[in-house]
Amino acid sequence: MQNGPSLELLFNPASILLVGATNSSGKMGNVFARRLKEGFDGPLYAVNPNEREVFGIQSYPSVAAVPGSIDLMIALLPGPALVDLMENCPPGKIRFLAAIPSGFSEVADGRILQKRLRLAAAACGVALIGPNIVGILNCERGLNASMMPILPPGGPGISGLTQSGGFGMALAMYASDHGVLVAKFCDLGNTGGVSVERMLSYYGEDPATRVVVLFLEAVGEPDAFVEILDKLARQKPVVLSAPGYSAVGRRASKAHLGLTSNMRRAVEQLPRGVVLAATAEYALDASKALLWQRRAKGRRLGILTGTGGIGVELADLAAVRGLRIPELSASLQTRLRAHLPRFAAVGNPIDATPIWWDYPKVYPALIRALDESEEVDLLLVSITDVPTTLPDLADAIAGMSPQLSKPMCVFWGSRNQDLGPMHRLQNAHVPCYRTTAAAVNAAAALVQSGRASAANAGSLWHS
Repeated sequence: MQNGPSLELLFNPASILLVGATNSSGKMGNVFARRLKEGFDGPLYAVNPNEREVFGIQSYPSVAAVPGSIDLMIALLPGPALVDLMENCPPGKIRFLAAIPSGFSEVADGRILQKRLRLAAAACGVALIGPNIVGILNCERGLNASMMPILPPGGPGISGLTQSGGFGMALAMYASDHGVLVAKFCDLGNTGGVSVERMLSYYGEDPATRVVVLFLEAVGEPDAFVEILDKLARQKPVVLSAPGYSAVGRRASKAHLGLTSNMRRAVEQLPRGVVLAATAEYALDASKALLWQRRAKGRRLGILTGTGGIGVELADLAAVRGLRIPELSASLQTRLRAHLPRFAAVGNPIDATPIWWDYPKVYPALIRALDESEEVDLLLVSITDVPTTLPDLADAIAGMSPQLSKPMCVFWGSRNQDLGPMHRLQNAHVPCYRTTAAAVNAAAALVQSGRASAANAGSLWHS
């Protein structure tokens, strides 16, 4: 169903009906009812012929018995029972159906069942989300209509779209751990109703969606997907992870969703400005950088480190990702050397050497010099070992970061017990990463999303 009710009603429903709600502890209907009761501020209804109330939510024997019309119905019934319910649903009663259960086109005998569900939903004017989904989030509103135990911090930020409940869980945990704001999230599962393309159109117009992150195994029509992706990437940053690039991955995707992976064609036509992420973790790392930092105007990277070997590794990784590490001019090297011992390297990468006690003054001065130069487009700063125990260093960089004109990422190489200063940086929206590869991937994302000329190098799709 490509047309139908506005997707605004999916994420901001005036009323919600939970079919399969129960007071029995440990049941999914109990989990959903509790979360909805805690976070949703509108009218809630339940359908369970054996319960009069579920967590104080009035329960009815059937959908038809529920008063008025409902914006969002969440169904937890087994597949055959859900199809039977929809085939008997009063027309115009329900606007959106979030079909949580599996057992549809991803299993051999479920294809006909999914077709019946799709046709029944269309016949009564219901827009189908799913089936086989983890659910929906509107974190700004506090709406957790999902299996996810964590509602990440809400506000203008990242919006996720996926066909994998596991990616939704990963997004929620990552955002909670890193203090990243999440606007909205939707799992389309088997994608039997509302399409990827329609959801992307909505995210493009949604003012709370600042960055779009996608984890998709199949789309309806690759050419149409690419067209809308191009339009979306001109409006806001977009990150795409598209698993299923190997034969075994495609076989696993078929078992997961009952869909044939067709992402290779889309990836080969990927519009400039879309960040292609080889893994879900990379997609999340890139999304954090794009939410917190401006996009790079070019691909010239300035690297600042306190240890030469890490500088070499960062330079290698950056070159593989399509970034340039230019040798700095004599005049800029002279300006940098004014803050460093004579044996420091200033050609790029810049090796500040182990003068750790001076880092709270030296690092900000070097960062400022690079930021004010015309020779680099973005910065990658490495903070490792002893300097990770210096709160003054983190505070100094965090304090200056809002005045920088160029984007910056940080590789933070510390023990787990020394993450406090890193959190100070992240609280100032300086994205930090705990591996060199993750930091370089994030920097590359700032370049690729800026529609600069760096290719999506390093993706397994292009091997």
